Amino acid sequence: SKRSEGGGVGFDGAWVVVSVGTNCSGGSTTAVVVSSGRIIGQGVSGTVSPSGAASAVGNSNGIRVISSGRLSGRRGSGSFRQSDGCIGRWTATKN
Repeated sequence: SKRSEGGGVGFDGAWVVVSVGTNCSGGSTTAVVVSSGRIIGQGVSGTVSPSGAASAVGNSNGIRVISSGRLSGRRGSGSFRQSDGCIGRWTATKN
């Protein structure tokens, strides 16, 4: 059943987010679910607006992670910063 694209519903589903640090080593791959404009994942929560603006806050090993960016269709990208000073970029792909 194909619902209307209103209210960010077009982004609903499973996404894989790949994060890479720019001033710090390491990276991560995280699976999240978008449901009715909400981002839900292990240790992360956030929102996606109907226009695709995404923001999320997470916690990894006691380090707070703040992410922001944009989803468009089945892809997305943005940046993140951590409370330990690490900053980086993320890309997302819808399964």
